Amino acid sequence: MDYDKASDLFKLIEKFAGYGFNKSHSAAYAMVTFQTSYLKAYYPSEFMSALLTSEADNTDKIVKYVDEVKRLGIDLLPPSITHSIVSFSPSHNKDHDAILFGLGAIKGVGTKAIESILEARDEKPFENLSDFISRIDTSKVNKRVLEALIKS
Repeated sequence: MDYDKASDLFKLIEKFAGYGFNKSHSAAYAMVTFQTSYLKAYYPSEFMSALLTSEADNTDKIVKYVDEVKRLGIDLLPPSITHSIVSFSPSHNKDHDAILFGLGAIKGVGTKAIESILEARDEKPFENLSDFISRIDTSKVNKRVLEALIKS
């Protein structure tokens, strides 16, 4: 290719580079935005449960997303040793959608303690506080963990 044609071609490529890359990314972001908007609109408790779970370690974002849950009219149920799992989970009844607080988002309750509680609960549901305390592994669910659960 002669110099003039190569120079003209390079100028076209250079011009495209100024906006072509941004357009492709804009299209990808538009698709992600559409998909998340769809999920939030048609599956709000499931969407917000996933969002809360993804930010379980970030208290500032949890507070922000809890405000959004309230704005959407979804109840946020407190954590429960008889029903909660590690993550936030949607809960539906005939009248209202709700989100059950995940045990993994409670400060001071670690992964080992949660696993111990869920294992004991899988064997048989807890009948009362005495039953709970007698069946958990106290080396994993210590006084500090119990206090965090009680406060939550």
